[in-house]
Amino acid sequence: MLIELKDVNKTYFGAQPLHVLKGINLEIERGEFVSIMGASGSGKSTLLNILGILDNYDSGEYRINGKLIWDLTEAKAAEYRNKMIGFIFQSYNLIGFKTAVENVELPLFYQGVSRHKRHDMAMEYIERLGLKDWSGHYPNEMSGGQKQRVAIARALVTKPDIILADEPTGALDSKTSVEIMELLKELNERDKLTIIVVTHESGVANYTNRIIHIKDGIIGEIEENQAHNSVRFGSDGTLK
Repeated sequence: MLIELKDVNKTYFGAQPLHVLKGINLEIERGEFVSIMGASGSGKSTLLNILGILDNYDSGEYRINGKLIWDLTEAKAAEYRNKMIGFIFQSYNLIGFKTAVENVELPLFYQGVSRHKRHDMAMEYIERLGLKDWSGHYPNEMSGGQKQRVAIARALVTKPDIILADEPTGALDSKTSVEIMELLKELNERDKLTIIVVTHESGVANYTNRIIHIKDGIIGEIEENQAHNSVRFGSDGTLK
């Protein structure tokens, strides 16, 4: 099992303690394409932060590949994130003064990969996502869909165990949203990537094979999704 959560609890202590996650039990196998779906305040963002080793939990167990993720130093947490997890954000989180290819290279820089090698690896993914002609462009010169493709390339370049996508279509128009979700679906099917999408939109969740519903900090219905969405690709393997 790639991801295992057993009785995971999380409370935020402020003026009024807020018990956000209430005994989460969840298993995700390698190669799955799943969505975690819930309304604002359901606990899905807190669950994403724990899955992404961005936040700690109070009790229970969280394991990746059997490795217990618990009470890590910030340095160790950053090391695990860089090795095991690729992130895709609603707001892209690209660095404005770096080109597309330089943005994709960044995780490799933090892994200590040499300049020449990281450039070659970044270009491989830039080309694969149909952005070869945009590799030298800056984020402010690109459309939302192009920026999200750069973000996906950056998430993939370290070949992580898990891709976490937080509302990946939230800033995109409907046509571009379809393209991005079809791209994620194709990456899952072709490369057997484990992808977890956090969303409040049923249209986005319907691209995934399993929909995990969370409400008031509790996992509710887990829906096996039999719907098949067509994926359109050109002969060169890039998305049309």
